[in-house]
Amino acid sequence: MIITAAGGDHFHALKDNQPTLCQLAREKLDGRPADWTSDTECEHGRIEWRELRVVSFDLGTALFPGARQLASLTRWYREKKSSADFKSETRYFITSLSEGEAGHARLAEIARGHWSVENKNHWKKDATLWREDRGVRRKAKGARNLALLRNAILALIRPEEHASLNHAFLHYADHRPDAIRLLTQTQPYNA
Repeated sequence: MIITAAGGDHFHALKDNQPTLCQLAREKLDGRPADWTSDTECEHGRIEWRELRVVSFDLGTALFPGARQLASLTRWYREKKSSADFKSETRYFITSLSEGEAGHARLAEIARGHWSVENKNHWKKDATLWREDRGVRRKAKGARNLALLRNAILALIRPEEHASLNHAFLHYADHRPDAIRLLTQTQPYNA
């Protein structure tokens, strides 16, 4: 793999489009006692804690070059005002970082950061006027092109200048000269 050959490291979320690696991670990690557990947090209207399971494993070059560890992060959560049972969600990861390079707490931090970036970007595209998850695109190229355009728009909009993303979208729809200026004179916003 180019990343590890150049001296870097990788940390990837495993998804169902990688069935062999996902199955391997489930077999190695599910049912193991937690290697690390977070403190209970009460933020953003939720009560939650996380459990990390890690296994060092030499996958060889066939499945994932340079991989040294498999990890799973399970998040247990419920809304503060709810009396419902806790729900859980487990994500699986693969990394080139060895146990000596990243301990359990560091791996949990990296996984949580990965999760939050993905969730934040997903929310921006689905909880706004775009309602991305409800859209049906029959052609893969169409869906990909719309995603690229939406990412470009999100990179240009400065959130501090608008009450919300929906407000920004409506503003630029009603004020096309402002939209043209935004496209031609703005440097991308990197939050």
